[in-house]
Amino acid sequence: MQAYLPIDRSEGFYTCSSGGLGHGLPAAIGVALGKPRQKVIGLIGDGSSMYAIQGLWSAAQLQVPVTFIIVRNGRYQALEDFGVHFGLSQTLGTKLPAIDFVALATGQGIAGYRVDRADALQGVLRRALAAEKPTLVEVAVC
Repeated sequence: MQAYLPIDRSEGFYTCSSGGLGHGLPAAIGVALGKPRQKVIGLIGDGSSMYAIQGLWSAAQLQVPVTFIIVRNGRYQALEDFGVHFGLSQTLGTKLPAIDFVALATGQGIAGYRVDRADALQGVLRRALAAEKPTLVEVAVC
């Protein structure tokens, strides 16, 4: 991610010190509340987002200007990586097939867009980032 989104200024990138599944979505809302005049982008994996997807409802209720970008690879990749690290031959329950993040966003009061072709990404991101209210962009990478 850092190759495409360089961290080149103070207070331009937030994370937790040890990683944390589920941290990104609610943290993006918190940053937006703390910096009300700035556009916030929450770049989150699909697995991590599922730990706190209900945060979309809070973002909608609070009308914070966050663009949530959900990178959908169809699995809890971090958990699969942990499984390999701990020598598990199989990690159960880590696949996330066919979750419709646009429907989840819409159901909680947020506009959502789906991108499944690289040539469509720029236009969708421009529209989402121009919004003054929360939006979600689901980007398929598998």
